[in-house]
Amino acid sequence: MPDAARQPHSEYLPVPYPPPAAFAETVPERPNREALWVDGHWAWRGGTFVWQRGGWMQVRAGTHYAHWRIRYAPDGTLLFAEEAWYDAHLKPIPAPKALVEAYSPPNELTPESQHGF
Repeated sequence: MPDAARQPHSEYLPVPYPPPAAFAETVPERPNREALWVDGHWAWRGGTFVWQRGGWMQVRAGTHYAHWRIRYAPDGTLLFAEEAWYDAHLKPIPAPKALVEAYSPPNELTPESQHGF
């Protein structure tokens, strides 16, 4: 896992409810020794939570990663911050592209095209 980072308070947005439980994902074979696994996570899109698959990532040295978080404001408002990636100077950067994405085990909600078989 890359070095840990904390979410700045400015990244927390109000949401009406917490994210659901995580989806079960099947971890594919590691593509190379340098690849790091990053779990799937929830993102807030258009007024609802959307699952973003995990995957094996090639992460540059010095990269920092902040897991998604929820917290409550003093007035009781639920706040959510999505996962975020930062460079060595803690400036935001785009998420690395997954070398190999996780896939979901067969279930009633996941199309067969997403099972990875």
